[in-house]
Amino acid sequence: MLKNLKLTTSIIMLSSLLVLVAGCGSKKANDSKKEISVALNSELSSVDVSLAMDNTSSDVMEQVGEGLYDFTAKGGVKPALSTNKPKATDHGKKYVFNLRKDAKWSNGKPVTAKDFVYSWRRTVDPKTKSPQSYYFDGVKNYQAIANGKKAPSSLGIKANGKYKLEVTLDRAMPYFPSILAVSASFPLYQPYVEKQGKKYGTDAEHTLYNGAFTLKGWNGSNGEWSYVKNKDYWNAKHVQLDKVNVKVYKTEQTMVQQYQAKKIQFTQISGSTVKNLKKDQDLTVRKIPGNQYLVFNVKENKLFANQKVRQALAMAVDSNKLTKHVLQDQSLPATGYVPYGFNNSKTGKDFAKQAGQLVQNNKTKAQKLWAEGLKELGMTSAEFSILSSNTETAKQVDEYLQSQFETTFKNLKVRVAAVPFNSRLSKQNSGDFDTVLSGWTPVYADPTDFLNLLMTNNNNNNGKWSNSEYDQLIKDANDKYALDEQKRWDNMEAANKIAVEQAPIAPLFYISQVYLKDPNLKGMMLGPLGQPYYKDASYK
Repeated sequence: MLKNLKLTTSIIMLSSLLVLVAGCGSKKANDSKKEISVALNSELSSVDVSLAMDNTSSDVMEQVGEGLYDFTAKGGVKPALSTNKPKATDHGKKYVFNLRKDAKWSNGKPVTAKDFVYSWRRTVDPKTKSPQSYYFDGVKNYQAIANGKKAPSSLGIKANGKYKLEVTLDRAMPYFPSILAVSASFPLYQPYVEKQGKKYGTDAEHTLYNGAFTLKGWNGSNGEWSYVKNKDYWNAKHVQLDKVNVKVYKTEQTMVQQYQAKKIQFTQISGSTVKNLKKDQDLTVRKIPGNQYLVFNVKENKLFANQKVRQALAMAVDSNKLTKHVLQDQSLPATGYVPYGFNNSKTGKDFAKQAGQLVQNNKTKAQKLWAEGLKELGMTSAEFSILSSNTETAKQVDEYLQSQFETTFKNLKVRVAAVPFNSRLSKQNSGDFDTVLSGWTPVYADPTDFLNLLMTNNNNNNGKWSNSEYDQLIKDANDKYALDEQKRWDNMEAANKIAVEQAPIAPLFYISQVYLKDPNLKGMMLGPLGQPYYKDASYK
């Protein structure tokens, strides 16, 4: 996520690749100005703030939950449940927040400081296995808790009374305020969560809400649900929509048809659909600092434990052709791991542009490395599968990669396993894959939001690649050089180079977000990750 909070970087973060597409319903939006229909292109996996890591879950959480801060249209943050934006004291390591006294849960109970304390402790507890826990890296004692050396109760957050919250960091973190606007930092009402146990967040009926809307109609696996105005929301009088209907679609053709029939007010599109509609006045394109890449399972597949094999596969992909002839949605070929959009606050230089062209497309060298890698492994041929979501765009990328790999390496057989989004997410998180088509859109405006993902102990390092030099570079960037911008930058640039050279992933492209939006849908702000804020929207 990002911020205009004078973070170490100065970008405007916008959106995520495969989220938000507008929906549908037999009832037209103009039949009721207080009800609209929208859609997504992937299923909902969880509405538990500790587990809601993917884009769709994050999208939903923005509608039904709320934290200390909200994002602004320009990527900054503004008070939400906090009534103030405190300046950090104690050399940038302490924040004290005053909470609203009129905020309530959807069961009528007040939202208090201890709800934040419980939520954060629950998320960082290793027993929770939260993929979001590392966002709290930098909060006092997080590392010791993650390593099992201290109890979650030692985390640097405490309630000073009912409506005052104190947060203590291990080090100054200029981007920390932006983390307070993402769902990972939202509160949880302990009595309700513990009563529901393992059922919490698995469907609409076993979840509690403190946002502008409550969730209705989601049974944990279906592709349709609604956001219904929350009468207990502290700012309910500002919310103009009574209901937002959501439906998941798999084909863009259907989405466009629904949009053109005025049954959909907002839909994301990609590929040739963008090309065909490029003259449509409702079409908008946004460049965002997000990427797509292929993850190699270094731990579970001996083929990818070999660095030369990984390098060969990464070099075999022509990302220029992928973006120009396959995607056709103004995405850009990847030049490195970290995408464009992060500027050094001292020099003003863009991180990716300064790093230069790290990604290589060299089929001759790729074939040489492939042959050497197989020889080292005692193999004469190989095969593997590419796991991905069964969306149209993912399928197009899968087919392109399959063709590139099998054409370049005659003794390689590549299978494609396109599965429903939730299945892909589950398999990816459990390490049940050879390679997986994945990607990232940032939570805060700093290259470390990408680089942290490849650290040895990061929960999102699904391929389980480990490199001690890389880990130390990022650790020093986060700790030792936290307030020395140039040294931080040098460390991050060095780590970015290692990530490309050793190829635990194969960077493919930097994403763009393209969508159609009904001009009568007003005030719908798109957040840094691309989620719409329906609490600000109206339909005229």
